[in-house]
Amino acid sequence: MLFNLFNKKEKIDNHSNEEEISFLVPLLGGRENIIKVNNCATRLRLEVNDTNKINIEEIKKYYPAVQKISDKEVHIVVGTNASVIADVLRKIIVSDDSFCNMALMILPLLGGRENIIKVNNCATRLRLEVKNADKVNEEKYYPVIQKISNTEVHVVVGIKAFELADELSKILNDSDANTDYSNRAWLLIPMLGGIENIVKVNNCATRLRLNLKDANKVNAEEIKKYYPAVQKISDTELHIIVGTSVSELAEDLEKLLGSQTLKTSLLLPLVGGIENIIKVNNCATRLRLEIKDADKINIEEIKKYYPAVEKINNNEVHIIVGTDANLLADEFKKFVI
Repeated sequence: MLFNLFNKKEKIDNHSNEEEISFLVPLLGGRENIIKVNNCATRLRLEVNDTNKINIEEIKKYYPAVQKISDKEVHIVVGTNASVIADVLRKIIVSDDSFCNMALMILPLLGGRENIIKVNNCATRLRLEVKNADKVNEEKYYPVIQKISNTEVHVVVGIKAFELADELSKILNDSDANTDYSNRAWLLIPMLGGIENIVKVNNCATRLRLNLKDANKVNAEEIKKYYPAVQKISDTELHIIVGTSVSELAEDLEKLLGSQTLKTSLLLPLVGGIENIIKVNNCATRLRLEIKDADKINIEEIKKYYPAVEKINNNEVHIIVGTDANLLADEFKKFVI
């Protein structure tokens, strides 16, 4: 699941508009569950009617540091644009029920943009062709939801069905809509021997051209399940034929490799979550973490991205992340409560 949602998070960090932030509202228990939105430098501080209505695990896919302070308060570490996100959330909460807002509210409940193939409607229903009907959340906002088949869902929304379908179609056809290139990039990294094995990303018309530290660390057979044509050019170079979408894949792969925020979001759940971290330090090439419980660390999963992981003792772990260890440590510290 970690591969899926970082493109949205990066867009939020860069643009912070209503279309990209309103997905949080259903995860916070809906507009009616949110009493007040505050923020500090890096956190959303939310006063709510009932924290038990908050989908913490789903929020952690976007923002790994979520803290339930009490039955009425929750904090989410969102980074240095916390004030912008808080302002947008306030506008959404007090705004009227426009069709645009309704469409944005329902989108995550339908399994996200990537789960929706086609939108139709009749007089009172949204008729949705989807990839997987099991990803549709039946519990919020619209009590009458019918799973017609594994790929078709109907939602009874009333006489506003046409307008709501129209707004959904606009969002789905937006030229800035998420593609699955970011997902593919995340998927490829472990197969290429981890983040630290990738030196440079290039491409031609149809090929991904990769300079690597060691091409022998590449799992070519696994890559071939997605891209059948994989060529080992030398011990330090690999080509993957991906077709005419190669430039988008190369661009997203470079973004992922260069983003300390994304690396932090990747690692946080694998080190036991924010509540497991006591202190963050670094040396020239290592992230040094003082932790509460080393048994909560998923060492095997971390090794897919950073092969050199050392459990020093029950309260300390080191991850060799390369020469930008100081940058990654600085980003990590923003999320540590």
